[in-house]
Amino acid sequence: MASRISEVLEILTDGRWHMLSEIQERTRLSECQIKQIVTFLKEYKFVATDDKDKEVKLEPVIWDFLKEEATS
Repeated sequence: MASRISEVLEILTDGRWHMLSEIQERTRLSECQIKQIVTFLKEYKFVATDDKDKEVKLEPVIWDFLKEEATS
């Protein structure tokens, strides 16, 4: 499960909104798996979703942290 979460986080590291369908296509995970991962990340405040839960992006604090780690 951790590697799947890492795959999703890797896609989100650009800080932009991403459609769940795009993430599903890029990771080749099922719709159910993507929804479970996003629900988990949202519960722990790693990501934000739009009102209809069709798009997701990293929370600003997490995005800043990942950017900083990448340049260290």
